This record gives sequence, C-alpha cells and structure tokens, in this order.
Amino acid sequence: MKSRVLLAVVATAGVAVFALSFVRGWLVHDREVRGEGYRFVELLVDAWREPAVPAVSAAVVLALVVGIAAGVSSSGRARVPSWVLLAGSVAALAVMAASAFPISQDGHASSVDVSIGPLLAVGIVLATLMVVAAAVLARPGRTAIVALAVAAMLLVAGGAAGRWWGLQLAEGTGRHWSEGSYVRQATEGEPTERMTIGGERVTIGDRWQGTWEWSGWTVVIDDDPACPESRGTYHAHGVGDDDLRFVMVVDTCQEGARAADLQTGIWEREE
Repeated sequence: MKSRVLLAVVATAGVAVFALSFVRGWLVHDREVRGEGYRFVELLVDAWREPAVPAVSAAVVLALVVGIAAGVSSSGRARVPSWVLLAGSVAALAVMAASAFPISQDGHASSVDVSIGPLLAVGIVLATLMVVAAAVLARPGRTAIVALAVAAMLLVAGGAAGRWWGLQLAEGTGRHWSEGSYVRQATEGEPTERMTIGGERVTIGDRWQGTWEWSGWTVVIDDDPACPESRGTYHAHGVGDDDLRFVMVVDTCQEGARAADLQTGIWEREE
C-alpha cells in the first residue's frame, strides 16, 4: 500500500508538471530596446517557447516520462525499477534548477534578462516531491546518493552555462557587416562607389576614408582627411544576407555630403 501511495505521488506530480507547462509563467523574459528612445517589454513564457526551450521543456518531458512510468508501476501492469524513477526525478529537478539561474545578454542596441517565473518555482517544488517519494521507494545507498548528487550538480552547472551561451548566440552582437568590399550602384545623384572595410580602417571610393570603429550595429568613421574634425556615427543595418544600409546618427562632414553618400542606396557585398 505504501509503495502504491508513493508511486501515485510521483505520477501525480509528473503529470501536474506537464499540465502546467502550457501555462505562461515559467520564465520572465525582459527586453530593453535602445535607440530611438527606450522601450521595455516583459513577457511571461510557457515551457515550450524561447527562451524556455530546450532546458525547461526537457525537464518537463523528463518529469512526464517518470510520472507515466510511476503510474504504470502503480497499476501493476509492469514494474519499473525504483532507481530509474529516482534517477529520472533527480534529472528533472536538476534541469529545472539550472533553468532558475538568471541569465542576461547586454548588447549595444538592446539588453535581455531571463529570470525564474512563478510556475518554474512550482515545478521545482513538484520535482522535489518526486525525488523524495522516489528516494523512499528506492532507498539508495551512500554510494548511489553521492553519484546522484554529483550528477545533479553537473547538470545544474552545465545547464546554467549552456543556457547563458545559447542566449549569447541567439541575440548575437548586432553586427551586420564583415571585412571586405561593398559596392553601391549609382543612384539619386550619387555615383557608383566601392567601400572597403579592413581592420580598423574604411575607404569609400576616392572621397572618404578614416578609422572604423563599431559596437553592435553602430559604426563610427573618424580621422577622415576630407573632414578631420568631423566624426560620423551611423547605424549599419543588414539587408538580406550580406548587404548593408546606413542610417545616420550624426555626421557634419562637408555639411552632410558624406552622410548623403553613405545613406543613399544599398551597399551590396562583393564576393
């Protein structure tokens, strides 16, 4: 009777985690967008939406599988070893714990913060209940306890690090240009010109050149012999896969002549 009660606890908790996974509130996704003023967006996400995927969703699937296995054992149709239930419950709890660590990415144009939501806290409580019930069933020895604890710590550390790295890759640097040559065809009174970016310098036809600095999508042209006292700042937007479009932030070089040149048309990447 006691075993069936414990199996029912594991099964109920596992199914409850899965049922709650479709409700928003597992993670809090905050984004601050800078540029033309400041905009702040806060989202509560469920277990099947970025940035909860893949960590939170994997933990939910683990909890559900363990819950189903416990239900099968409780019904008497088949017997699932108690150590399997314990290992699965510990894995689910560890991945949820890894998902609870706050992560962030600070770019030039935006900042993202991901933190624990109320339903993830509930999921952790339910997963802990599964671990306790499964542990009473399995009665693991000291060696097994140490092995499970080490495995759980590795999952927590690896999961937290993987989530942070995944966020950095997903958000990117905001840089849309690469070193090499771009060509802008003659348009709107501006001639065909080639722009070459190499190292820390840029040349634009025979008219402009100077140092090239960047942070995210913002690029800065400085020390141009045509206007050594004018520093030009632009947003370099990606167009398609490789091309560029410039939007001026500020540039007083030759009363706006350099800005007009750069902002006119699309700069197409040369192979």
